[in-house]
Parts: sequence; structure tokens; C-alpha cells
Amino acid sequence: MAIAKMKKLTLLAEHIHKDNVLKSVQEMQSLEIISLADKVEEDLLIGFTRETSDSEKIDYQSKLSDIEYSIDYLDDHVAKPGLIEKLKSKREVFSLAELEKYVEKADIDSLLEDVSTKEQEINKLDEELNNLRQEEQFLRKWRGLNFLPIEVNQFKLMHVMIGTIDKEQAGPFIDTIKENGKIYYDEVYRRSDEIAYLFILPKDEQKVLKDSISQYSFRELKYHYDVLPEDALYRNLSEQKEKRGIMADLKKEMDGWKSVYKDLQLAEEYYYNLSERNKAKGILIDSPHLFLMTGWIEEEKIKNLKSKINQEVGEYDVVILTDEIKMEEYRDVPIVLRNNKIVQPFEMITEMFSYPQYNEVDPTPYMFPFFMLFFGMIGADLGYGLLLWAATFVGLKYLNIEGSTQRFIKFLHILSYPTMAVGVFYGSFFGIELPIQVLSLQDDVIEIMILSVAIGVFQLIFGLFMNGIIKGRQGQRASSYIDGYSWAFMLIGVVLYILGSMVLDMPLLSQIGIGLALINVVGILIVSTISSKNKGLGFGLGLYNLYGISGYVGDIVSYTRLMALGVASANIAMAFNMIIGFLPPLIRFTVGVVLIIGLQALNIALSFLSAYVHSSRLQYVEFFGKFFEGGGKPLVPLKTLEKYIWLKKEVN
Repeated sequence: MAIAKMKKLTLLAEHIHKDNVLKSVQEMQSLEIISLADKVEEDLLIGFTRETSDSEKIDYQSKLSDIEYSIDYLDDHVAKPGLIEKLKSKREVFSLAELEKYVEKADIDSLLEDVSTKEQEINKLDEELNNLRQEEQFLRKWRGLNFLPIEVNQFKLMHVMIGTIDKEQAGPFIDTIKENGKIYYDEVYRRSDEIAYLFILPKDEQKVLKDSISQYSFRELKYHYDVLPEDALYRNLSEQKEKRGIMADLKKEMDGWKSVYKDLQLAEEYYYNLSERNKAKGILIDSPHLFLMTGWIEEEKIKNLKSKINQEVGEYDVVILTDEIKMEEYRDVPIVLRNNKIVQPFEMITEMFSYPQYNEVDPTPYMFPFFMLFFGMIGADLGYGLLLWAATFVGLKYLNIEGSTQRFIKFLHILSYPTMAVGVFYGSFFGIELPIQVLSLQDDVIEIMILSVAIGVFQLIFGLFMNGIIKGRQGQRASSYIDGYSWAFMLIGVVLYILGSMVLDMPLLSQIGIGLALINVVGILIVSTISSKNKGLGFGLGLYNLYGISGYVGDIVSYTRLMALGVASANIAMAFNMIIGFLPPLIRFTVGVVLIIGLQALNIALSFLSAYVHSSRLQYVEFFGKFFEGGGKPLVPLKTLEKYIWLKKEVN
């Protein structure tokens, strides 16, 4: 089994040691704290209560939110390293004590205030610049106006009116003005949606004009400036330039706030850790003098956790007990998968489907060789495999890629080997057929399909035997035969029949195959009947179980995708090569080079995506469905954030 052995740990200590105990547990990142109050009878917890710390929790969450907001804001302003530099750089490593000491020395509140002040200044400048830009648009439209509207309001005999009208209404409006004959008009400017006019008319015609324009969308100019539009525009542009300069200075100042940015990142780590410990306090139960904590932990990590707690608190000031896992607790036990370095990256495939339960097996090591083979058969090109190998090798060797991204790159690096191996087997190199090949993706399609189906049948039989073994260990003997061994032997019988009658011409072998299949058909009916209290119902269930043969036919057909996708990828690559080959030599070795690189890159991406998706599907539907139930949950220990730094691991 590749599932780590778990134990339940219970700890009892005085309240004075609570913070140090939780800090030690968080630093070791190995104990998932659970609520004991929900697991035992109330009578056993008389005198114990849960600690409530809502106000402190709110304080931590509020401070954490402020820090996260400030970091997000600085993301857009602080200079960051380039992608390559970032990939080459390593995260800093802190112990929990070093992190807390660093953050406590920094004046985080002052840093938050500085960021907030700069944000307010920049927002204010943004708003002012936006207003100035709107004002600029207005002044640019009216810059042709060479007098102030307020000056003409003093005329005694004449009335001057300036304004705009929608373009679609301008024609009828001007026709009305022309009919009057006493009104002078001039066009000030014209835009796609409106036209501005200047009107000069006798005072006694003012009412006539207003009556005329009331039926149109005429908007009289409201000019609030004490200088001409041209001068106001110059003043506006000068003010914009000045404010943009101030804005640039502010952003340049913030561009150098790398230390502030780092301090806030470490503060986020610090306050997250405090918040998580505070949440854990709500799970613990307290008596007037003691507190009680329980949780799940890997057996191999108990020693280090005990040593850390004893070191921080004192060996005689804390009681630590461990219990074996009871069978009735299996569904509640969190899961930790443990595999060697080669298999470990493939745990991501299992995790995406479901974690196993504690009394199951980890399917990862059993799925691993099949996934590699399927991925290789779909990728199926030596050149593609070499590119995948080179790219992942550089990433792992020369770039500092960490965490889940590193695991995924290791996963792809391992898959490059079967891709190259199958590429040699099929004799394909970027869609070019190699002189040496075992099977051809162009000429031996039927043989490749038979090979794909044969591999699929083997995986199904393997999965069914796994089902029988697992259920047998769990004491489900009837189910182990009905759902596992019987179907495995029936499939073996069908294989023997096909080999004997269609391949090797051995009648005895085909008769053995028929006999083996029929014996297990009868066996399913007999075992289903015997194992059921209601014999008639049991016989009916046996018949219904035999109906599942249609599902196995569908499962076997599903494996033909290994042939179809591999052949499709190779033929697409070959077609791209032929297209470039038809080009004239000059174009072929200039534009054609760029074109073939782009086309092959597209086919590589599609091939590897198909290989990943369909290899996963064959595991999830055809293989896992034969023996794997799932439904487990991962271990979620009390741990630190580790978003910007790594926690220093202390191994005693």
C-alpha cells in the first residue's frame, strides 16, 4: 500500500502553553486538528468548553485583508524581476520564529498607511486628470470661438446666442432660421454627432428665436471660463502636464518600494499563520486549567512532533498520547499518499479523481505504468518526445521551479520517455517515417488497433483481479468473486478462445477458453444465489450482473482511441510536412521554415493535450471503475501559508 499509516494523537497541557503548542504544531505541519467535542459523548467532556475568540479572529482577518489589498495594489506599481530571473531565483527560507521576529520589527501599520496615502494621492490625481481631459475635449471643440459669451450679453440692440444641436436636426432647424430672414447665423464647429452655431439677431426677435428652437434639441452654451477657449485650453494642457509629472514621480517612488513589498508579503505570511492558529483554538476544548487537542497524524511524523513540542514546552508540561485507528473510523481518516520519486508525480492523476479511503489501496502505482504507455502511444513521435524531454529537463535543472508546478514538470519529464520509446517503435520523427520501425502508423493501422485492444484487455483483467484481492482482504468473499475474479476469468476465456480459433489454430485452446468463460458464468449465478438470503432475488441479481457484459464490450472498444489518436497525430504531422514540401524552394526554406515550426508546434500541443486527457479518461472510467471506490479526503494539517517563502523544516 502506498497510503501512509495514520494515528490519532491526543494532547493535554495547561493553558499557559497553548500558544507554544499550536506554534509547534503549525511549524511541523503534520497534524490535522479535529474537534473532539463532535467525536465523543458529552458525558466524557463535563467541565470542558470550547474557547471563543471571535473578536481576535476578526482583528486578524481584518489586518490580513488590509495587507492582501496593499500587496495587490503594489503589484501594479513595484518593479518586479523578469520571468527568467524570477524562475531562477529561490524563495527565502524562514523558521516560524525568524518570520515572527522579522515582522514584529517591521512597522506594518505604518507601511499600510504609506500605501493607503499613496493610493489616495494617485486616485485623486487620476480623478483630477480625468476631469481635465473632459474639460480639454470641451475646450478643443470651442477653440474657434474668439470672444467671451459674457461680453456680448451687454449689447443693447442685438442678442447673441451660441449653442449646439444634434446633427440630424440641424437641417430643419437652419431652414426655420432662414425663413425668418432677420437672424444671422454661423457654424462654429461640426462633429459626427452635433453642430455648433452662433446666432446674432435683433432684441425684438429673441422670443421668435426661442419659440423656433424649442421644438429642437438646441443646447445653449454655458461658458464658465474667464479667458478665451484657446487660452483656457493652453492652461488646461499645462495643468495636465504638471499633474502627470506629479503622478510619474509618485509611481517612480513606489517603483522602488521593493522592501515595503517584501515586508508586506512576510506580514501576510505572519498574519495568516496567526489566523490559522486562532481558528485552531476554536476547535480545542478547555477546562478551567487545561486544554485538550486531538487530531490525525502520520505515524512516522509523531516522533518529530513530540520532540518539537517537548523542546518548546517541556517534556513534563504536556501529555501526548497516540491511538491506533479503529475500523469504524476508516471513513474519517485523512489520506496521505506515499510513493517513490518516479511514481509520486502521478499522484496528481489520482487526486483529481478521488483520494482512496483508508482501507483501500492507492491506485497510483498500479495506474502509473499504464498511463505512461497510453501517453506514449498517443504522443507516438520520437521528435515530440525529445522536445518534451529537453524542455522539462531545462526547467528542472536550470530553473528554480517549486511546488505543484515542479511536480507537473516532473510528470511531463517522465512521460517524455515513453513518448520517445513508442516513437522509435512506430518509426516516427516529426511526422517523418524512420528507416527502422516495428509498426508503421500509416501501413499497420489494424495491427496497432489490435495491440491497443490487447493492452486494454490486459488492464481490465488486471483491474478485476485487483478488485478480487481488495474485497477478499475486506472480508467480502462473495463480492470478490462476483465483481472481480469471475469477470477476469471470463475475459481470459474470451482471449483464449480468440487465440485458439483465430490466431494459433488450436481448437483445444479455444475449447478451454469457452469452458473457462462458461464455468464463471455459472459461478456468478451460483455464488449470487448462495450469498443472498432471498435465493430467488440472488439468482435474479446474478442474471443482472451478467448483463454487464455489454459494458465490458464498450470498455474494450474505448481502448481503440490509443490507435486512433496516435495515427491521427502522425498523419497530421505528415500532412504538414507534405504541404511545406509542395512550396517552391525559396519559399520553403524561408517562410516555410517559420510555417512548419508553427504547424508542428500546434500539432505537438494538440497531441500532448489529447494524450493527457484520454490517458486520464481510460484510467478513470475503464480501470479505476473495476476496483477503486475512492471517497477519501486528504490530510489538511495546521500549517503555514508558504505563499512567498518556504518554512524551514526542522528534523530531529
